[in-house]
Amino acid sequence: MSIDAMWRLLHRWFGQADATVRPRASVAVQGSAGDGRPGSAVSEPHRLEQRLWRLLMQPAVASAGRVHLIDLGMMRECLGANWPVLRQRVFAAADALIDRSLTRNDISFRTSADDYVLVFASLDRHAAALVCARIAQDLLQLFLGDDRSADIRVSTAVGVVDGHIQFEHSFAKMLMANTRPQTEERRTADRAADRTALATTVTAAGDGSPAPSASPAYAGEEEGRTPVVLRQLRLSPDDSGRFGIKYRPVWDIGQLVISTYMGTPVRSFPDGSFVEGPAALESVTDAMEILKLDADALVGSVEILNGLFRRKSRLLMSVPVCFDTLAARRTRQPFLEICQSIPDYLRRFLIFELLRFPPGVPSGRLSELLHEVRPYCRWSFMRMDFKQQSFSGLAGTGLSGITMAMPADRSAEPRLMEEMNAIVTAAERAGLMICVTGLSTTSMVVAARAAGVRLVAGNRIGVPQDRPRAMKRLDWPDLYRENGED
Repeated sequence: MSIDAMWRLLHRWFGQADATVRPRASVAVQGSAGDGRPGSAVSEPHRLEQRLWRLLMQPAVASAGRVHLIDLGMMRECLGANWPVLRQRVFAAADALIDRSLTRNDISFRTSADDYVLVFASLDRHAAALVCARIAQDLLQLFLGDDRSADIRVSTAVGVVDGHIQFEHSFAKMLMANTRPQTEERRTADRAADRTALATTVTAAGDGSPAPSASPAYAGEEEGRTPVVLRQLRLSPDDSGRFGIKYRPVWDIGQLVISTYMGTPVRSFPDGSFVEGPAALESVTDAMEILKLDADALVGSVEILNGLFRRKSRLLMSVPVCFDTLAARRTRQPFLEICQSIPDYLRRFLIFELLRFPPGVPSGRLSELLHEVRPYCRWSFMRMDFKQQSFSGLAGTGLSGITMAMPADRSAEPRLMEEMNAIVTAAERAGLMICVTGLSTTSMVVAARAAGVRLVAGNRIGVPQDRPRAMKRLDWPDLYRENGED
């Protein structure tokens, strides 16, 4: 294939001038004079073209299955008239998923036909296709939910003929389904290996010789495969962190009362330290494990509420629920079954706080999920990043408010105060309440009141507790008298 043909191919890929090009990393290009390629002072698309040129001119790159196309045509058909409205949100979500899935040496860009081309620097064909399939399935789940009639086609480049890349086509669901038998085979092999190792240990112990406490490695064939015993790390499961839930007191500035306790997921460590909120769940990726954590938090919180109610004590309680739990029917339905068992008289004291919702969730999708949980709670809040943004897309979805955690940077307090003013203004325009957490100084609490924040939480108000306390009044003089400032 000639260089001229390759350039024509690349320009055809990029299509018209408005095609979005997304390189993973900037590449400095130093072209020699007269070589027909761009020099050092070139635009970003040209730098990416040259990088693609270098990749594709390597032997067997296309035939190795490292060039892939994610075809969003089926998603466009399913969204129908909603596609023009949701188009930019789909792209934002796809960009975020691709950013998490690709390495800095890989390349991705969107074509003028609104599809995505991904070029993998090192993955083989099978592994690269699986990465694309996972991206496609996450997009489908996010925007089409459990619509099993929809699928996204993943195309793999298998060669170049007459300047045209030849593709083989598969569907994301088929690619993901084909990996399950292989996964089961690997698990079976691992279990067999574990049984063999266990039998070896028992035999050695029965002979009076010490049982091996480490896996053997080999120094090499030339040394007769001499076994080298490696130490194995033996830690308690608790050393990696124990998951649970703690309750932060929330001060209602308008009513001057602590009437709400915010349930927040925590990951506690042996030294007594912990991380809380979405950060505590970053290491958890399995949807069923997330469901269990959400269910435990809900059941424990409702049981506490019921005990308070029986003692004629009233309190609002916020319960975390993750997008992973609500997004798919197989996890949403068991969670809703627990919700249905909550007595009517307790539902008015319950608040759901939505965690781990990806940015750019369509308002229709959010309305659908909120409709599912709305009968079982008083309010619903969504945890969002502390930054200036528009909340117009949340208006009318049924969401009651938003929760934002103040960054722990006392040196940046003046800037954070200005950002808080802008955030509150934007939330009021969308008809949303706002709760600001992470407040550790009196000055930030005062700034929150001045900005119009109604609900505040943080170490200045009270540290997380294993169980919420009774409702209590908290006036400004009380806050000033308490020596809780860090």
